[in-house]
Amino acid sequence: MRKGAELAQTLPREWIDRLNQSLFSLTEDAKLLDDPVILAALRRANRSELLHWANANLQRPGEPVEPYVSADMVDTARELARRGGAELLMNLARATQNAAWDLWMKMAFSLTQDPVVLEEFLEISLRSISEFINSNIRVMMQIILEEKNTQAHDDPIDKRSLVDRLLDGRDVEMEQFGRRLGYSLFQKHRGCLVWSEIPDADIRLLEEMARALAHLTGTTAPLIVFAGPATLWVWCVAAKPLDLNLLQGLARQFPNVRAAIGSPGAGMNGFRQSHFEALATQKLIGRLTGAPAVATIDQVRMVSLMTQDVRAARQFVLNTLGRLSTAPMVLQHSLHAFLVNGCNITLTAEVLGTHRNTLLRRLERAQDLLPVQFSDHRIHIAAALELAIWSSPVDSGE
Repeated sequence: MRKGAELAQTLPREWIDRLNQSLFSLTEDAKLLDDPVILAALRRANRSELLHWANANLQRPGEPVEPYVSADMVDTARELARRGGAELLMNLARATQNAAWDLWMKMAFSLTQDPVVLEEFLEISLRSISEFINSNIRVMMQIILEEKNTQAHDDPIDKRSLVDRLLDGRDVEMEQFGRRLGYSLFQKHRGCLVWSEIPDADIRLLEEMARALAHLTGTTAPLIVFAGPATLWVWCVAAKPLDLNLLQGLARQFPNVRAAIGSPGAGMNGFRQSHFEALATQKLIGRLTGAPAVATIDQVRMVSLMTQDVRAARQFVLNTLGRLSTAPMVLQHSLHAFLVNGCNITLTAEVLGTHRNTLLRRLERAQDLLPVQFSDHRIHIAAALELAIWSSPVDSGE
């Protein structure tokens, strides 16, 4: 048990990957996992619970392990209870338990070949893992029951419930709802989502980001709704177009905060549609590792379509970019910027803040790596680069 616990304590990469993959083994209510805040909390829980169980077995091998539910998992349980996703949380715990048992059982055969010892070891291990997961589930169920009781006694008329009614497509009296929300529904809106995937996120930073976004759209009084433990829904008056450069400046100003922005839309339909576009943008940002911290629906439409079939998208990138697909990201970014700026060397160098001669060398290197003729396949190359950049971690290496 100690030897196995020592290995588990190192949090092997393949173990963490397998536990995280188990989150997607369920089909029912899987849309809740499109929320990157919830998904990040569940991934953190996998790491922290494995570490807690391993440390306990290092100190007292085979003895009962105290339940462990982190603070942000408490918030996640409450949020899932509000969304009617309590059963999903229980099912995910079982899926994680099955994955953990598979990993532990395979590891057990490397520790001993003695059938008597192995049988006893697996029996004790199964009991330890099962009882630990069961005790965690009991804690989570108590949290969920308390949240449901709280909801039953809360005033049902708050901003979140009012907005939910609007988003559900119900017929409402717009002027009356606007007065209650303190926000006119007759104007042209731009829906935004602001969130953080780090534990213990400061909600004040999210609010500051929301107001800064609203300022860029020409709004002084946005509608801000608390939609989760680290998520805000925001609606702004679409008084002026968004400046993408200023948006990226916000991303640098709030490094641990992310934002997704829908397109402008008028009236009730625009209120709903822009919000749903922001949700779709958030889903993509949370799924692709190279996505910027702040993005609009217009920036993600093509990438979203291209990633509906992940395997086909990967093959398209490989076929189109060849060796450039695995080259340093600086080469991909340089060629992408060159295409975006109309193949204008001077303009591209200015945008990238790069010397003209440095840019020319990078472009030459990038084109040499392509398996296709650059001049004949510019559109395909631009699309493949867009997809590659969004799907890869940032790498500034030469």
